[in-house]
Amino acid sequence: MEALLIVVAELMAVPLLVAAALLFELVGAALLGAGYLVLWRGRQRPTRLLRWWRRVVWTLTGVLGFVLTTLVFVDLVLYEPGLRLLLDQVERTSGVDVCFERARGNIFTGHVHLEGVTIRHRNGADLALSIGRLDIDIAMLRLLEREVPITQLQLHGVRGAIVRNRALGVGQPGGRGFVIERLVVDDLAIDFEDLAAAPTTRVLPLALEHLEITPLRSEYALVDVLCHTRARGRARGNAFLAEPGSWTVRDVPLAPQATIGLGAVGRWLRDGNLDIGVTCVEPEGDPLKLRVDLDLSGFRVSPPAGDRRSAIQRIAAAFSHLGTKLQLQFELELERNRLRGVASAAQVGLWDLGVHQYNLQLGRRLGLDADDMNLLGLGSRALDAAHQRLHARQR
Repeated sequence: MEALLIVVAELMAVPLLVAAALLFELVGAALLGAGYLVLWRGRQRPTRLLRWWRRVVWTLTGVLGFVLTTLVFVDLVLYEPGLRLLLDQVERTSGVDVCFERARGNIFTGHVHLEGVTIRHRNGADLALSIGRLDIDIAMLRLLEREVPITQLQLHGVRGAIVRNRALGVGQPGGRGFVIERLVVDDLAIDFEDLAAAPTTRVLPLALEHLEITPLRSEYALVDVLCHTRARGRARGNAFLAEPGSWTVRDVPLAPQATIGLGAVGRWLRDGNLDIGVTCVEPEGDPLKLRVDLDLSGFRVSPPAGDRRSAIQRIAAAFSHLGTKLQLQFELELERNRLRGVASAAQVGLWDLGVHQYNLQLGRRLGLDADDMNLLGLGSRALDAAHQRLHARQR
């Protein structure tokens, strides 16, 4: 998608450069006219410099006239073929194949409308999306800024799959970025697969009725998704709702296959439901502060088998004193420089960090000592690694 935005922006830059050249020509013509006026009043013959300048102005006029005529012809007749040629160049350089069935637009106003769009990675393993309709509006007067300025991007009818590669890095990507002032996505149904996650939790079917992000910056995409999104949809069948500054997921079942993703303590819980709320406390602060609210209700305790029966029974008894409803709250702090260029929470281990803090706070609520916490598995390398990557503070 980023490649498509940048190549469209490069296409739109052509008339902008022509407009700059036309402005230069108008200034030159004004200077030429002023020179002839001065000579006419003084009844003098044109100088060699003035005659040379006149030839330059007339030559530039002819070139610009030809270029403008060509651009109008391309805009009216050859818009689709020209865009296909540019997208073929993108595939050769980046490995991202972008195709479409129909296209129309205006290279002077910065509007592009595409239908039947398909986006695939060259090897077909990382990205495979189809988009029914795509509209892009580019801010032409700000096109030469450091980041591509997109006034609005709308996608409707998105299907396919996205696979996160194990080697996916963290940090600001090279090249030119973009700023989308308003992103709107309707009717999306994709499968997101995380190859770096556990086999039982790595596939995430995602369905969106509506999503709107204002703005979405390539430099801080994860921050914008967390803090500037309005959305409703389902993830793995669980309904979620996002308002600017907060995300809420309700009634996540605490079935055995679901609680594995909640870390060590999750293996002790059965049945019941989990409500998750994430709130951006300081969206533009450094560090970024997120408040996490967890409500567990209707669960039962099912201790795992083990040799240390006395410790297991003591932990189970502590669970039983909590009843069948539990509320936890903690705060995560993410250094802003670690979020530059990050588009996914998985890239910075945000889920692992949240699970780590959930397990620690629940362990403290249960009144467990260090040995009991180790029995729960809270000292695992995966969680410790997540804790080292990011900072967290209990509330």
